[in-house]
Amino acid sequence: MEYTFSSKAKRFTLLLVVAGILLFGLGLALDSNYQYADEHSGLGQRLWADLLGNGFFFFGVSFGALFFLGLQYVTESAYTIVYKRILEAVITWFPIGAGVLLFVIVAGLAHQHHLYHWMDPDVYVEKLENGALNPAYDSIISHKAHYFNFGSSADGGFLLLRFVGFVGAFIYVAMKFRKRSLQEDAEGGTKLHFKNIAMAAGFLVAFGYGSSVLAWDLIMSLDVHWFSTLFGWYVFSGIWISGIIMTICLLIYLQSQGLMSWVKKGHIHDLGKWMFALSFLWTYLWFAQFMLIWYADIPEEVAPYVARLKDYKFELFTMMLVNFALPMLFLMDADAKKKKGLLLVVGIIIFISHWVDLQLLIIPSTMKEAGKIGLVEFGMFLMFLGAFLFVVLKALAGRPLLVKNHPYLEESKNLYH
Repeated sequence: MEYTFSSKAKRFTLLLVVAGILLFGLGLALDSNYQYADEHSGLGQRLWADLLGNGFFFFGVSFGALFFLGLQYVTESAYTIVYKRILEAVITWFPIGAGVLLFVIVAGLAHQHHLYHWMDPDVYVEKLENGALNPAYDSIISHKAHYFNFGSSADGGFLLLRFVGFVGAFIYVAMKFRKRSLQEDAEGGTKLHFKNIAMAAGFLVAFGYGSSVLAWDLIMSLDVHWFSTLFGWYVFSGIWISGIIMTICLLIYLQSQGLMSWVKKGHIHDLGKWMFALSFLWTYLWFAQFMLIWYADIPEEVAPYVARLKDYKFELFTMMLVNFALPMLFLMDADAKKKKGLLLVVGIIIFISHWVDLQLLIIPSTMKEAGKIGLVEFGMFLMFLGAFLFVVLKALAGRPLLVKNHPYLEESKNLYH
């Protein structure tokens, strides 16, 4: 049975994009007299920060789905096989999201925005040509020069090499997973399956390091003086749960269209358990990072939190409480995780809340006290969401919704009744 990307579904994705454009335009109009702090935290900076935030968020949704797919291969799990095609569709956005992020990086290196302080060549020059001390010189950034750059200037070459290397390898893995899945439908046997297991094993090792490096390079380096050893895992937990929620929403949508009847309540319960468990993993990492930094009270570690507690306290704690309390209150019971309506509502709220979480990692670092999460930001979110769903639903329509010849297919179908 195949999914048809109907004109109604296409109109819905287009409606999201149009609604996003209207919200974006309305936000710009309402903020036409908004007072920004300076040229480095003005409207242009705000739009680049929004592009980075939304680009990374939806890149992370597909990245989380790719990780989950690889995890299923390595663990040789059967329960996901009946909705494996949804994961394979979600990862089709991955190269597009990577392209958005690459555009932001290259634009920064070309000095089209000022999101990353370390991209300013002046911070690496200790003395001016006349021998006077350079007031723009930053000794901390200068000591990190070889992490970002090939030389001692702001060429960004080493970061760009890491990004292209890791992301290029992950795109290759994603394409191979999808290609071999279709080949398996036609050829049968276990040869392709075991090839994917071997590839997934290598991918998970690379993912363990590469996902943290991407979080450091693209997000943590916005606060270039700051570091946290938990940061990579914190960002990872957010993208993982976002990928799971997207999978749940797509599965519920497909079943509402009379498709994927082979997916039972037990399979949905499994996904609900993932959403519940990952919410607590994310909360644990959020609290561990915050509590240790707050308790130690070391000046170079507390600065980002001081800025967020001063100017974004309501958003910070509301976001944390939603991501923690909502699943605890509504998904603790086993039966609750089988209720599609409840999972959909709770999942959408948590999904948006994790988007807010990512904005709070970016906006205070790039816009300082002049930042805000307003109609402009939500408008761009809807534009990205519409484009994301268009790509994913189109990918879903291009192949049967149920895999064939997978060695664990019958076990997956008969796992629950």
